[in-house]
Amino acid sequence: MTEREKGPYSLLKNARVYDAVQRLFGARSVRERFARDHLRARNGDRVLDIGCGSARILSHLPEVDYHGWDPNARYIERARRLYAGRGRFHTGLFGPEDARTLGPVDIVILSAVLHHMTDAEALELFALFRSIIKPGGRVVSFDNVFIEQQHPVAQLLISLDRGRHVRTPQGYLALARRSFGCVVGEVVSRSFPPYTYFYMTAR
Repeated sequence: MTEREKGPYSLLKNARVYDAVQRLFGARSVRERFARDHLRARNGDRVLDIGCGSARILSHLPEVDYHGWDPNARYIERARRLYAGRGRFHTGLFGPEDARTLGPVDIVILSAVLHHMTDAEALELFALFRSIIKPGGRVVSFDNVFIEQQHPVAQLLISLDRGRHVRTPQGYLALARRSFGCVVGEVVSRSFPPYTYFYMTAR
């Protein structure tokens, strides 16, 4: 994964600072919409959350069998404090051995992850998901996105993101379609502060 890490970006490695910045940008309402309209998890679903951060998505999910991975140990430590007993939290990058140990899942969550990954990294990850998704399961993601005639403030804010690989909708779709036959997406623009998201589901 590649991202901006120096200067003010280094502050975001702190879990409390990251959560505070997320709140400032209205992340709670974004997560709520993501869970309600796109994840649609049900009680008992087996859920894998890649790049889970402090696992705030759990506040919007029913009683699921939750497994979260994040390379930032501070984020995982905070997730364990906030959601003890609600899931299992792992520090590191999710790989083939983890997939074999975890076994089949109903839902894979990629919440603001793909724009931190190169094409090669993302393609490898989608192929791995293909091997563990249960029949009828899905991979659901959302990321910031560049679109035509984008609000200039949204374009500026997105260009300043830590992630170095913000794509167009077609760019995100192409990554998932290498491993999944049914991939759909939706662009959602927020008015304040201006921002643009791309929600994607792969089956």
